[in-house]
Amino acid sequence: MMLDHIGEVEIAKNIRSSIAEVVEEGKVRSYDMMKVSGGLAAISKGAATTQQITDAVIRKL
Repeated sequence: MMLDHIGEVEIAKNIRSSIAEVVEEGKVRSYDMMKVSGGLAAISKGAATTQQITDAVIRKL
């Protein structure tokens, strides 16, 4: 939204698209996407960390 606000509409569109692709694939999911409680236990159940999700989105860019 900030990128849209400052006129970087194409970059914002690319980021939104990359996020959508990662979510659609379902390979990298946060604990809330998996519907499990947060914390270290969620990671042991296969939930991705913030860094892992960020890396997946960056790879799509």
